[in-house]
Amino acid sequence: MPAKPPPLPELVYQRVMLVGKTDGYLIMVSAGMIALMLAPHRLWVPTLAACLAAGTGAMEVHGARLLAQGDAGGVNWLVRAQLLLMLVILAFASYYLSIFNEAFFEGLVQPFRAGMGNMYAAFRIPDPFARLGNSELVLVVKIYAYMFFTLLGMMTCVYQGLMARYYHKRRAAVATALDIIYGRDGE
Repeated sequence: MPAKPPPLPELVYQRVMLVGKTDGYLIMVSAGMIALMLAPHRLWVPTLAACLAAGTGAMEVHGARLLAQGDAGGVNWLVRAQLLLMLVILAFASYYLSIFNEAFFEGLVQPFRAGMGNMYAAFRIPDPFARLGNSELVLVVKIYAYMFFTLLGMMTCVYQGLMARYYHKRRAAVATALDIIYGRDGE
C-alpha cells in the first residue's frame, strides 16, 4: 500500500492559522471571563493566572495574524504562547499544591455537613460522609485537591506540549507556503 502523501504546504499554512486563531481566542475569552469572575472576590493569585493565560491567548492570535500577513515568524509566537501558557498553569498548580489551608476547610465542614445532610434527607439517601470525622473529611478534601492540581499540571504538560510541537513541526511547511504565496525564491 502506497504511503499517504504529505498535505500541501498551503493547506498546512491555512490549518496552522486557523488553529492558532481559534485556540488563541478561546484562551483569551475563557481566561478573561474567569479573571473577571474571580477579581471581585479578591482571589488575586487565580485572577493573575487567568490574566496571564489570557495574555498567552493574545500572543497566539498575534502569531496567527503575523502568519496571515506573510511573516513566518508568527510560528515562533504560536510556539512560545503554548509554552508560556504551560508555565503559567504549572506555576498556578504548584502554588496551590504548596498552600493547602486546612484551617479554612475545617471552618467549612459544619456548613458542608448541614447543606449535604439536607440534600440527602430530601432525596432519602444515606449520607456517605456521616461516618467521617471532621479531620477525616478535611483529609479527603486535601487528597482531592492534590489529585486535581497534579492532574491539571500533567494534562497541561501534555496538551500545551503537543500544541507547541504541532506548531513547531509545521514550521517548514508554513515557510514553504509563504514562499509560494508571496512568490519568494528562498530568501
